[in-house]
Amino acid sequence: MPESAGPSLNIELSPRWTEAALHALDAHEYDFQEFKGSLWLSRDREVVGAFLHMLSKQISAFSNGAGGRIFIGLDDEGRIDGGVPMDLKPGGTRSWLEDIIPGTVSPSLRSFNVYEVPGAEGSEILPGSAVYVIEINPSEDAPHQSSDHRYYLRIAGKSRPMGHIHVEDVMRRTRHPRVRLERLNPFGEAEHLDTDPRGPKAQLCFRASLVNEGRTLATHVGVELVIPRPLVNGEVRSRMLADGGLTLSQDPGALTFFRYHPTPLFPGQHLQVVQLWIALHGSNAALVEGPEGLVRWRVFADDARPVEGSVALKEFRVVRRSMAWLRRKAASPSPSPARPGARKPTRSKARRKRDEPASSR
Repeated sequence: MPESAGPSLNIELSPRWTEAALHALDAHEYDFQEFKGSLWLSRDREVVGAFLHMLSKQISAFSNGAGGRIFIGLDDEGRIDGGVPMDLKPGGTRSWLEDIIPGTVSPSLRSFNVYEVPGAEGSEILPGSAVYVIEINPSEDAPHQSSDHRYYLRIAGKSRPMGHIHVEDVMRRTRHPRVRLERLNPFGEAEHLDTDPRGPKAQLCFRASLVNEGRTLATHVGVELVIPRPLVNGEVRSRMLADGGLTLSQDPGALTFFRYHPTPLFPGQHLQVVQLWIALHGSNAALVEGPEGLVRWRVFADDARPVEGSVALKEFRVVRRSMAWLRRKAASPSPSPARPGARKPTRSKARRKRDEPASSR
């Protein structure tokens, strides 16, 4: 399952920004974009004394608003100014930034990316230096307080102190519960059945679990699972509905199962909420292996925005094993059984006479 079990720092390690992408930037500062020259961070290969305080205000402003990005190594016109040394601290400047950013605000920031853009031959970025891009997501933990005990927000392209009404607005934004589908995992072994006269089939069970990652109690919680119609035969549909609490609606090409959880979900609580079944056979193999072989879901919690997601069934090992079993069965079909009431083959009259003992002739 592509989703992790709990909250963690979201630090992107793969490269995304290049020098060409920096040159292509709009040379203006907006509510989502801030340019800072290299001297904002370092002078004479030393970190500027006020840097952490200044960074704290920027992190507070972006995380309390709609998010954005800070470029360190670009002047006010968005031009590369040579860059920041990549070895300001042991382990490298990027690693140091990743370590200090969470603690620049209170509560600590949990979701951000740091990119290091080094120069190449003939580059405007000096050898041994880089431009640093800090990307900040809008935070569900907002409002975040800066190190000067103020709250900041991006207003008209600047990071400005928040008034009381802004703080209240941000707090209302984060009072919704944050409930998501934590995992959708196979449960038990697949049932491989080859006694059906229509052909072999595999029936698989999955269990879905929710987690409330927020700080707010979720009073009303529901989960909706959308399954392609060819994957749900009468037997697996009956099994799901027998589990209790599920309602079924049908749309062209899909079946939607909904379950309302009757008790609140507390902050940090994990909960198994629904069990689903699918049936695999020769007629739906192409669907499972194609882009439409998805289980989709929506999670509802009070008046928060629904959280949506999907997973391709072919990502599960148990599904791939069952598909391989179906292919093997198709490649080596078993002999056709005798039809009920069919007469057994008899020997010809000449053969019966030849086989009779001589004494009986």
